[in-house]
Amino acid sequence: MSVPVFRYAARTIEGELVRGTTEAESVDAVLAGLRTRALFVTAVDRETAIARGVGRSLRAGSPRRRALLAFFRSFSTLVRAGIPLRGALKVAIERTSDAALREALRSVLSDVEHGASLSDAMGKRSRAFPKLYVAMIRAGEAGGILDDVLERLATLLERDAELRKKVRAALAYPVVVLLAASGLVLFLIARIVPAFAQMFDSFHVELPASTRLLIAAGEFLQQPAAWAGTLGGAAALALATLAPARTERGAALLDRVRLHIPVAGPLLHKAITARIARMLATLLRSGIELVGAIAVVVPVAGSPTYAAALRRVDVALREGDPLTVPLEASRLFDPLAVALIRVGEETGQLDEMLLKIASYFETDVEAAIATLGAVMEPALICALGVVVGFIVFSVFLPLYALIGNVSK
Repeated sequence: MSVPVFRYAARTIEGELVRGTTEAESVDAVLAGLRTRALFVTAVDRETAIARGVGRSLRAGSPRRRALLAFFRSFSTLVRAGIPLRGALKVAIERTSDAALREALRSVLSDVEHGASLSDAMGKRSRAFPKLYVAMIRAGEAGGILDDVLERLATLLERDAELRKKVRAALAYPVVVLLAASGLVLFLIARIVPAFAQMFDSFHVELPASTRLLIAAGEFLQQPAAWAGTLGGAAALALATLAPARTERGAALLDRVRLHIPVAGPLLHKAITARIARMLATLLRSGIELVGAIAVVVPVAGSPTYAAALRRVDVALREGDPLTVPLEASRLFDPLAVALIRVGEETGQLDEMLLKIASYFETDVEAAIATLGAVMEPALICALGVVVGFIVFSVFLPLYALIGNVSK
């Protein structure tokens, strides 16, 4: 059974307003925890299932990735320099500008000051610190290598952020160009074509089929009801696409569609493979066993399809199968990755091989993005040229005939 989540509002001794969320068994437990932090509580409400679902969709109350990256990088530096844990947390709280992260760290600091371990304190704030982070920190505490683990975690977040940024940039470019081109085409059809239509009508010019089609489209777009219907249809389509994503089956279906898109699909496969390999390698190097590492990576795999495959891998590993058997059976992982993992299992260097896989596919993604950009730009320009050329041809063909008739 999941622990209830409460939203609270309080004020510090200096009068600063503090808002946040915390997991607790009851309102009394929330009040007790906040009072230990010298906070004057003004409101406590249990978060409803609807609010929790909306919050997860919008990532309300969750720190930004950039803020988490900056925190772990500076925090690892402070711990490695020999600064006590409480002092390092206080410095990190002062440095961060993210309100959600600052409030989560204040709660973590309070728990640490009352004898809790760093991993247990962060584990109570799952919205701010995912299980992957907590598992690595717990392993670092157990092995006495917390500074090394924090450094690896910061490096992992940096590489993950870089890869996400490059993939999003590659996929966003054609979308932006298509939106701009669509806006230009709509402007030509809705504003320019009707002006020529009036002139053709006054001279009774015989119009070709392409021109009549454009004029009909222009007349349609000049009607407010047409715009309202178009916007309503777009909103309904967006809702019909996003609503299933809130369910497990719908999210899995949309993910499979996304992974089979001709150009973007292979790019996403490589990016997800690199991400999973790097996370597993980082967890293994932090002292976490393979079965435990797989279980930690499942919720942060970044793809329901790959998460389901990793769950089957987890079951197979517990039954005594080698890692490569369920990976091959899933048909999601590249044969090169499976071959390198097999070598890693046989030589006892699985973490090293996983890092090589991550580096290889990250480089492959970067090369694919560069190639995609080089090919996509002229292709989109040509497509836009064809559409605009069609409009120009459809307008100037009857105009040319009109000029010819007038000259005669």
